[in-house]
Amino acid sequence: MDKKNILVVCTGNTCRSPLAEAYLKKYGSEHVNVKSAGVSAAYGHAISNGSKKVLEKEGIELNHASQPLSEELIQWADEVLTMSSTHKQIVEERYPHQNVSTLQEAAGKEGHDIQDPFGGTDEEYEQTAKMIKKAVKDFLRQS
Repeated sequence: MDKKNILVVCTGNTCRSPLAEAYLKKYGSEHVNVKSAGVSAAYGHAISNGSKKVLEKEGIELNHASQPLSEELIQWADEVLTMSSTHKQIVEERYPHQNVSTLQEAAGKEGHDIQDPFGGTDEEYEQTAKMIKKAVKDFLRQS
């Protein structure tokens, strides 16, 4: 069975989407290929310290450099998962024929955006990571 190509999208591609990318790779590597991008991202920024700390605590390594959402990434993706309904709307406006949903929708949960912990406390990053990890696991069970 071919692996599904999943593109995870947030704003800057340094906090939420790298977390989702890391969890999808950890828990779904047999079923999915994963990349991440940001709707307002620049090239080459490292994962945020808060997200990096969360992953390190779990023993997960992610070599990451941010990248903006692009036509090339959209063409690669079978499915786009966004962190918020605003990101979903942006992707749908830019690429109207793309299969896009929020991560929470794909996990069977309606109407819950995953809030951006950027600049927040370690606890806020941990809460965000916990929400993303649960959604990723639920998504993989349904895929």
